[in-house]
Amino acid sequence: MHSIRKTGLILLLVFLLPAVFYSVYEISSLSRNEEVINNIYQNQLDAILYSVNQYSDDVADSWTTKIESALISSDTISSAIHEFLDVNPDVALIFLADTSLRQQPLLYTNSDPLKQVIASRFFQAVQDNKPEIDRLIVYMDNGFQKLQPISFDLNGDNNHMETLLFILNKPFNNNLVCGIVFNPELFIAETLRPKLQTIAADKFILSAHRKQTDELVFTTIDTVNRYDYKAQAITKDFWILPDYYLGINMKGRGIHAIVRERTYLNLGLILVLNIVLLFGVWLVFRNVKKEIQLAENKSVFVSNVSHEIRTPLSLISMFAETLEMGRVQTKEKQQEYYEIISKEAQRLTAIVNRILNFSQVEANKSSYTLEPLDLGGAVDEVLKTYTYHLESKGFDYSFTKEDNLIIEADKEALQEVIINVLDNAIKYSNKTRNINIQIANLGNMAYLSIQDHGIGISARDQKNIFDKFYRVSTGDLAKGQGTGLGLSLVKHIISRHNGKIKVKSELGRGTTFTIYLPLKQ
Repeated sequence: MHSIRKTGLILLLVFLLPAVFYSVYEISSLSRNEEVINNIYQNQLDAILYSVNQYSDDVADSWTTKIESALISSDTISSAIHEFLDVNPDVALIFLADTSLRQQPLLYTNSDPLKQVIASRFFQAVQDNKPEIDRLIVYMDNGFQKLQPISFDLNGDNNHMETLLFILNKPFNNNLVCGIVFNPELFIAETLRPKLQTIAADKFILSAHRKQTDELVFTTIDTVNRYDYKAQAITKDFWILPDYYLGINMKGRGIHAIVRERTYLNLGLILVLNIVLLFGVWLVFRNVKKEIQLAENKSVFVSNVSHEIRTPLSLISMFAETLEMGRVQTKEKQQEYYEIISKEAQRLTAIVNRILNFSQVEANKSSYTLEPLDLGGAVDEVLKTYTYHLESKGFDYSFTKEDNLIIEADKEALQEVIINVLDNAIKYSNKTRNINIQIANLGNMAYLSIQDHGIGISARDQKNIFDKFYRVSTGDLAKGQGTGLGLSLVKHIISRHNGKIKVKSELGRGTTFTIYLPLKQ
């Protein structure tokens, strides 16, 4: 057992501990790895949102270019700007003003009501945003024309209008500040739609929302479940639309779902790896344990066989030498010594035959001739030749049987099975020396039970007593001598006869071996 524990400890240190450390390391690394993956996805989606904002800026820059081109020729300015408004329905109004606020702004729109609103509220709006206008002038002085989005509260019914302020490259009729008033939702739905759909393709979901209410104003998917994507979407503010933001998500599964799926996959792989490794270690340990136990049992077998052979040889040698030297004076004593020599020779022959039979089993050379056999008659023959041996050991026995139990069996092999079981009953009985033998019919099987009232076998050892070379190492059973081959041969012979053997035992109460053999049909 010390060798088995040592082997188990080595396997634990060599295989399981590294696996545990590796698993702990991998699990601790999962969060870092998934964070890296999440960052990669975030950066990719951020880049997409950046491209959308850049496209929006490019559209606004094209507006400024067209407006400035229209202002170059004063003869066609009104028709050019109105043509621009017709081509861009999301632009509601264009105004020109100076920063001094000393003259009315120039207003260009296709909507007269909107023009009236601008005329009444524009001056206050310019004053409220004077710092932004001053900064735009500073930018222009440094050679950089910048677009500044601001919100004009035009009226209560039309409060979703946005304005882009910029400074003209050269004043027009003393007006330096230009503003483009446009409908942001129409701008998103009409102007940005082709770009958003091209970017989204079949991989992403792009959506635009109003900030104050989180209301969805546009999305690239058309499904009743489109609001489900908003919770896990990455969002970014529109550069030119202060009151709106843009969201993006993976189509089908969100980033968090992908990362979570990858985490579960990695955890599953680590778990499967550990289970396979644990099973492999257990399998190796079991095989190594069996080999170690087999080696130990072989060592005990050699020791026991040596002892069992030495005892009859010593007796034969001693009594033969006594007879040879003529020291026995009476005929009765001589006959007694001859009987002892004959009995010990038979005992020695039985040991050798058992070893030879076992070697044939190990080499798969054992063969049995199955013929119709009366089970009761076979048991009777064994008991007739074994009665003297039983009585000489002080045993009583009873035999109850049913007639005409015909089986197909090798007679000599079956009788060897009976003798082996009877030998064990004799060897491991104490004060109560009584053996009960019974054969009967059980369906399509015949059974033979041999019951003793001896020292019994523990539940732990009952699982191993049919293993080759196995002998109980503790208790009263360990005191008896034997080769550890008898029950192994018994099980082999019974299995070759398509039968089975069972043991029922209780320490201090005795043991019952029951053999089941198929009846001849």
